Amino acid sequence: MIGTYIADKYKIVRKIASGGMAEVYEAIQPIVRRKVAIKILYPQYSKDEKAKELFFREARLVAQELEHPNIVKVYDFGAIDDSLYIVMYYVNGETLERIIRREGRLDVKEACYVVLEVLKALDYAHQKNIIHRDIKPGNIMITPEKRVYLLDFGIATLMTEDKEKGKVPGTPEYMSPEQFRGKVDKRSDLYSLGVVFYEALTGNLPFTGNDIWELQRKIFSENPKPPSYYNPNVPKELDEIILKALNKIPSERFQSAYEFANAILNTNIVENYYIEFKKTDIKNEVVRGGIVQEEETERGKITQFVPITDDSETEFEFIEEKPKFNILVVLIPIILILIVGVLIWFFLLR
Repeated sequence: MIGTYIADKYKIVRKIASGGMAEVYEAIQPIVRRKVAIKILYPQYSKDEKAKELFFREARLVAQELEHPNIVKVYDFGAIDDSLYIVMYYVNGETLERIIRREGRLDVKEACYVVLEVLKALDYAHQKNIIHRDIKPGNIMITPEKRVYLLDFGIATLMTEDKEKGKVPGTPEYMSPEQFRGKVDKRSDLYSLGVVFYEALTGNLPFTGNDIWELQRKIFSENPKPPSYYNPNVPKELDEIILKALNKIPSERFQSAYEFANAILNTNIVENYYIEFKKTDIKNEVVRGGIVQEEETERGKITQFVPITDDSETEFEFIEEKPKFNILVVLIPIILILIVGVLIWFFLLR
């Protein structure tokens, strides 16, 4: 495709990268002398008319609604031949994925800075009720000047679930438990960013598996080792923050990007960092694709996520201590009833 034109407007200069969904090219738009990045999706994502309609809807939403210094701007989108394409601002940098692959892990302060910059982008998008759905190091770009950009808003909606065993939507290593069952909410993005934070600090993923089913079982049923297990430079406060972000029950995680960022800033690891978030009350949204159930057992209260599926391997549970029995809760209403009864009896006999 080198030297060819896309939609008679964008001249392909070179191939930058290729991934599971698309190939990315550097191009120029001669009429305005602008360098751009063009992501051309593989043909299988344009054969389905419903997928194509979804792509255009999402791309239009992202192009019109997302204007933020930490989000890569979408200029244009369309269809050509058998492929869909999206034209974006060209970022002269490299992905966090490549940096981690080369360096193993980031300095603690640098990792905090990158995550805070991504949280700025997510806070902005979530205020507009736009969910990313595919937060991962490959979608985070960093320039030599340490500018951080989040890529590919809306693209993950094209990842429809394949019923063939071993295939799930999204990028499995970064997916929250509820995301394995389909739909997500804002807290699913925060979970995925928690995985990115963990990997940036340690060079390791919190969960790995020989296949998708082993990985899924671990995500649903095992607790990750704290980041300090792999990197002793990680302070306890960051361990707690990341493990909270990775909580399997959405209501137990950070409920907003604002809350997540504030927790990091309160550690004072990143000094003189300016951040302006619009503090809002995020409602406790329903986990779609399954039901969170609580049940009293002899071992205590069990909270478990039960997906709407016949696959029993996707359940997980937590055991909590039984609350202590408070006799006053029972005695006070009984005493009040007795007092009222005595007063009624006294006045009736007068």
